[in-house]
Parts: sequence; C-alpha cells; structure tokens
Amino acid sequence: MGAEARIAPTSRRPKDRNVQIANNARELFALRGFHAVRVDHIAEASGVTARAVYRHYKNKQELLARIIDEDQQRWIDALDSISEVESDEELARHLDYLARVGIESRRLSVLWQREARHLDEDDFRTVRSRAVWISDNVAGRLIRPCHPGLGAFATDVRSWAVVSVLTSPAFYDSALSRSRLATVMATACERIIAAPTVEPVRRRETPTVENVPMARREQLLAAAAAAFRRSGYAGVSIDDIGADVGFAGPAIYRYFKTKSSILVALMERFAEWRALEVVRALRTSIDPAEVLSALISGYVRLGIEAVDLLAVALTEGHYLPDEDRERFERINDDFVSELRRWYSSVRPDVDPAAAQSLVSIAVTVVHDLVRIPHFLRSPDFESELDRVVRALFAD
Repeated sequence: MGAEARIAPTSRRPKDRNVQIANNARELFALRGFHAVRVDHIAEASGVTARAVYRHYKNKQELLARIIDEDQQRWIDALDSISEVESDEELARHLDYLARVGIESRRLSVLWQREARHLDEDDFRTVRSRAVWISDNVAGRLIRPCHPGLGAFATDVRSWAVVSVLTSPAFYDSALSRSRLATVMATACERIIAAPTVEPVRRRETPTVENVPMARREQLLAAAAAAFRRSGYAGVSIDDIGADVGFAGPAIYRYFKTKSSILVALMERFAEWRALEVVRALRTSIDPAEVLSALISGYVRLGIEAVDLLAVALTEGHYLPDEDRERFERINDDFVSELRRWYSSVRPDVDPAAAQSLVSIAVTVVHDLVRIPHFLRSPDFESELDRVVRALFAD
C-alpha cells in the first residue's frame, strides 16, 4: 500500500469505538508517520469528531502506546503458547505458526521501530523491555534447544534475526499467498537457527575518537542524519541541525535551501554508497555465488558503517516530496532486484516470487539488526550478521 493510500471512514457506529479509533490510527501512523497524523485525521477516518477521540485517549502518544502494546501483546501471547522445541518437526510447526502471526500483525514492526521514539520515556522503556522479552523467548524456546552449544552473542544475534524475519512482512509486498509466504518465512528462520558455528572474523575495533570532516556541508549532513534518526524529520528544525555543528541559521542556507533538501541529500548519499558496494561486488568474480556473497558482505558492512544514513533512508522517506520519494523507491527496488538476479542465478530452481520474498527478508534482517545499539559495540557482529544473512540463501 503506497503513501497515498487513504483510510475509508467508518460508515456505522461500531460496538467498541475505542478499538475502531485505534485500528484507524494504526493504519495512519504506519502510512504517514506519527508527526504527520493529526487527531482530526484519526477522527475523520473513524467517523467521529476530534473531541470524541479525546474522550477515549488523552493524546496521540497515549494512542500510539496502546497500539504498540496491543501488537506486542499478540507476540507475547503467541510465544507463551508454545513450548521449548524437542524435535525438528516441532520447530517447523512453531515457526509456521509464528510466521502466520507475523503476517497478520504486519504493522507492528513499522510502529515499534519507526514511531516508538515519539512515546514518553516510561512508555518507550516498556516497549523496549517487551521487545527484549520477545527476543529472549525466541532464544529460549526455539534456538537454545536446537543449538545448546551456541555462544551467548551468536544466540542473541540469531534470536533478533528470527524476530526480524517473523515481523518482516511490514516492509515489503509479496506476490506469494499467505500460506506460501509463511512457509518461506519459517524456512528462513530454520536456516538462521541451523547456521553453522564458526570462529568469528573479528571486525576492526570502532575507534573511540571520530574525526570531524573539515567541509561544512559534510558536518551538516552528519549532524542531520544523527538528528533525524534520533528525533525524526518532523521533530528537528534546520536551526537544530545548525546548532549541533555551531552554525547560525543564515550560514546553513549557503549549503541547503530547505530542510527537505537536506533529507534528499542524505537519501542520495546512502543510495550512492550502496551503489558503490554493488559495483565492487560485481567486479569480484564471474561466479554468481561469489557475486551474491560479495553483495551480502558489502551491504552488511555498509549498514554497520553508515547506520545513521541507513536509518534515515528507512524511516523518513515518507517526508520526501512526491517526486523524490518515488525516485528513491525505484532505486531501492533496483537494489533488491540486483540481489534477486544473483540469487536466482545461484538457485534457478526457486520460483521468482519466492526468491523476491526471500531477498526482501534478508535485506530486512540487515536493516533491523544494524540498528540495535549493543550489537554495534561488538567486534564479532559483522561476521555473525554476515553468517546469518548468508544462511538465508543456503540450500
């Protein structure tokens, strides 16, 4: 569903008005972003007045908190309903069930990853602790029983990767039926859990001192990427960005005429860096398997090293002017198609719709895991994430 999609107004009074309001708000927040949705938009979609919305919810933050809480509770209930796995057959059944839950709850990832930062501190802490509970229970019920010798860090990475796969339908459209997509998702989770354990190739330690580029434009872009990731595009002014690098307002306009032009520049920067990784991968070999491997490694590395840019590209695109948004959507689609091209060369037996869905899942896993702060502090993370993503494409 595109950014221009509209929520049909409620035509008759439902039995539970607050549920109807929450359902419409969920769709609007996912489509337009929290800041872009006003209470009167939610009221119009629900067939009520704004005053009626306020009778049920104190403000938008309370409404968002209720929506995320309900969606997370659905996952908590699903995990509570399954036991620790004792056989491969039981693992397959559990994963198929959880994949179907993920398909039915596809808005959850968008809201907790993109919009939870707009909650008040207590609600945000609750959302984060419940997300950790979900990951911990995936580890305890699904991964450790199958892989008892797996180290704590590798288990942590794989549990979050499984959660990412199960919640991935929020981020792509699949031509597969729901049952076929559930099978692809469950198989992807099995591959992650069963991925071989090898000694990690340690990434060079991240330096504790980060040198600042001399060019003012580069300083502004770095500050904007960090600010947009932290507070969202709508929550940051152009003066805020200037203040982060010691600029007065008028000086900023020598480099960027509008805040929107900064966002476009950040999107272009990420797209260009990703395109460079693709070019590097295509030059590695004529063997499709080696090209696919290089594409995976390059994107994992880019995600880790340019995480602010990646986060902005993922979460702030709906604020772009229509023409730019459509342009970057095409660029993103081209990258997924490039990955699918080489995967299909390696595995021509996999039908195109399943291959497209699997590639989209793999990209989502990279996007999700590089934005988990404690992973970035580990020198083992790059090799572990690389291994997990490669496992998705295993035979």
